[in-house]
Amino acid sequence: MGANFKTCLFGGFDRQDVVSFIEKTSRESRERIEELERENQTLQQKNQSMDSELRLMRQQFMDNAQQAGLAQQLSAQVEELTQKLTSLEEEAAALRCEAAEYRAMKDHIADIEISAHRRTEEFRAAAVARMHEIMDQQLEWCRQSNQQYQELSHQFAQKLQAAQQMISNPDLSGFERMTAQLQELGRQLDEPQDPPVDEA
Repeated sequence: MGANFKTCLFGGFDRQDVVSFIEKTSRESRERIEELERENQTLQQKNQSMDSELRLMRQQFMDNAQQAGLAQQLSAQVEELTQKLTSLEEEAAALRCEAAEYRAMKDHIADIEISAHRRTEEFRAAAVARMHEIMDQQLEWCRQSNQQYQELSHQFAQKLQAAQQMISNPDLSGFERMTAQLQELGRQLDEPQDPPVDEA
């Protein structure tokens, strides 16, 4: 977007044109920043929802697991996934900090002294380029987060299925072998014993 400033009678640019251009640039920056803030809020709500679901699933694992070894294994896996989720939340917080920096830049725009059209255009081009960079980072973060969330859901589904199969089809062969051995021992105990032979 170019800016065509009127010139004054005594040289330089028309002050009202410059002020209007600054206000328009500030308004566009504010609208883009507000859009980023809405996207960040949506991502934060999704993160909170995933965190609640994760805590609920961890509690369900602990309640439903019948074997100590299986419960410990599932707990360790849930802890690992929780750490991954925390890392994603930290990345989102870093992006929100960058958006806050550009809110501060918006407040500072009104105080910038415009000395020539070239400086104004260069400044605007740099700001727009940085905004595009932040938006690209947000889009990439959303893509990666969506992929990781899908992988986490798939892993949870697999672990739940394995736990259900183990609980539904427990291995009782050890009890069966012990029962047979005890029955055999009882049979041997019930058999008559030969009297001892007197060697004298």
